[in-house]
Amino acid sequence: MPINTLAASEPTLPTPLPPNGKKIDETKLKRACEDFEALFINQLMQSMRRTVLKSKILEDAPGKEVYQSLFDREISKKMAQKGALGVGKVIYRKVMEHEKARMARPSGGLQMPESGALAGSGGKP
Repeated sequence: MPINTLAASEPTLPTPLPPNGKKIDETKLKRACEDFEALFINQLMQSMRRTVLKSKILEDAPGKEVYQSLFDREISKKMAQKGALGVGKVIYRKVMEHEKARMARPSGGLQMPESGALAGSGGKP
């Protein structure tokens, strides 16, 4: 049985892509961040509903769970549109910071110091 040396090799980090001149569409990014916040809020609501004890006084009507999930989904969307938790705004801000740094990076990649020169020491070892 041959030994696969690829599996035993040391993992390498992915190299960042150089800027290709294309900027992120900010409206699509805002929408994606808002959708993510809505999904997050919906998951929170589902988790909260599971913790509530069910009443034996009122019987479950057929389709109640379906209507409840549709209601939760709409409430989640409205809360996300208003930025209720601020999750979407934080994600948007972080992605835009990363995008600005990516666009400011020279297309040649990272610049290495001259050989033998130590950063901040004026070339003295």
